[in-house]
Amino acid sequence: MIRTLRAWFLGRALREKLLLLTFIGIGLLWWGTAFARRAAQFNREQRMTTSRLNEQEMWIQNRGFIEENAQKTAARLDPAKTLNANQLAAAIAQLSSEAGLGANASSGGLNTQVIGQFAMHSLVYTIRNVDWEKSLRRFYVGLQQRAPYIAIEQFAVQAAPNNPSQLTVQMRVVSFEIVK
Repeated sequence: MIRTLRAWFLGRALREKLLLLTFIGIGLLWWGTAFARRAAQFNREQRMTTSRLNEQEMWIQNRGFIEENAQKTAARLDPAKTLNANQLAAAIAQLSSEAGLGANASSGGLNTQVIGQFAMHSLVYTIRNVDWEKSLRRFYVGLQQRAPYIAIEQFAVQAAPNNPSQLTVQMRVVSFEIVK
């Protein structure tokens, strides 16, 4: 078979030989770049997976230390002051009405995630057209007084384009509950 192909190739004119070699070269170049791209992607994924495995190994090795710290932290918390999801929503609504935000405030989705001996409840809370000095500061101070049982996880403030003194605030408020 190789002899037949060799004889066929040698029997071609010079321009046909060059054209065939050019096509073979283009095919090899095309295949080589595709292979290099796949090899680079494989190497990236391998490095990323190795990094993730190393991080997981670190967490596993420190498991005892992490659990010990969680136990110490749980011992410092007063279980009577921890809030479940409904209590969090009620506490935020109460703080909002005490600060005079009533009609300007709205709450979004309430989410609960159980992590070991804790349940973390989060609530997206939006306050529109509010003044910092009069209402928002009182609400923020009220939230601070309830720490560490209620905390702000995310906080975004945006001024109204036509009145910079009027703010729109969106925050994610969280509370922790000790699961028994």
